[in-house]
Amino acid sequence: MLEFVTVNWQWILLGLVALAVLAVVFLARPVRIGLKTAAMIVSLGVSYKKNTGAVPRSIFVSEVTFRCGDRGIAANLYRPNDRGRHSGLILAHGAIKGGKDDRALRFGGQSLARAGYVVLVPQLENLNRLRLHQDDVDALVASVRYLSGQEFSNGKIGLMGVCLSAPLVFSAATEPSVSQNISVITCWGGFYNINDWLRAVIARHYIDAGVAKPWKPRTLLIEETPKWLIELLPNASDRICLEQLLRGSAEDSAKSRLSPSGQALYELLANRDPKRVRQLWLRLDPKIQQTLDSLSPHMKAGRLKTKIAIIHTLNDDVIPWVESCKLADAIEKAHKIYFRIFEHFYHVSIEDLLKARISNLHHVISEAVQFYLYIYRILYQL
Repeated sequence: MLEFVTVNWQWILLGLVALAVLAVVFLARPVRIGLKTAAMIVSLGVSYKKNTGAVPRSIFVSEVTFRCGDRGIAANLYRPNDRGRHSGLILAHGAIKGGKDDRALRFGGQSLARAGYVVLVPQLENLNRLRLHQDDVDALVASVRYLSGQEFSNGKIGLMGVCLSAPLVFSAATEPSVSQNISVITCWGGFYNINDWLRAVIARHYIDAGVAKPWKPRTLLIEETPKWLIELLPNASDRICLEQLLRGSAEDSAKSRLSPSGQALYELLANRDPKRVRQLWLRLDPKIQQTLDSLSPHMKAGRLKTKIAIIHTLNDDVIPWVESCKLADAIEKAHKIYFRIFEHFYHVSIEDLLKARISNLHHVISEAVQFYLYIYRILYQL
């Protein structure tokens, strides 16, 4: 009898030790973040597959408004439906018509909220028109302040920028007034040097290791870039004249009425020789160059003090992939937590990872694993 009791106690003790080990494992932060990451990605995949607009009961979704100077910023807020305090992510939409209400952002916001995160998606008015503007940087800074002051926030905040919002996120993260409140940022498909990017759009070539390589930008980008540059001209008469010239509704004599600043921009936009683009670019009005530089990460890379994750896709037709390579090279190693160029999904859409076929299965699995690691590295900082 005594021997039976002793054996039982040994098994009980062994069971308790096993439970203790399992508790330690599952309470360990890397495991918890790993499980949250997996839950978020699975939820996102299910949302895309079902394509449903239904909001799960476990989360709370609302539209909020907060101040940014003398204007109000509208934003969509996604958070767990509880009374806890959670880490937050601010998602900056790209140059899309839907803005904060875009399907991908709705799915992403809901999936992150189900995984236990607060998500804020502010409306960036200028990006809706494919324009980059300091006002949208200010809106992101105001978003950080708003989220930091909410009772459901634990003070840990990250920013995610995709495509043309990525450099705006970078600029916001270097603003001294909020930089200490930001734990991590991610630049997905953004540019490093705005001048190199715009020259690539105009020339239809990008520079890789000193060699010009052909590139086909998106049609909308080709159409809107000249309009944006014209809007930056300081002279209203130049703006009107250039718009007419590009539409073909002005006489040839109209060129003679352009100021030196307007003439320089006209020659750049009318040029069809990729080899001359850089030379013509340097002749642009200094005020235009100053405005563009103020929005470019290459002027602020040394001021970034937070962690950053960087990804791009090889076939991007909005911003050449080499721009993210340059950004990664410019960031201090201690701040860079992830960098990768993806090859098997388009632009900033992960839907291609859900289209697995026998012929591309190994590629899809490889990139899905890397995408998991990308999200994991971001969430681990929060």
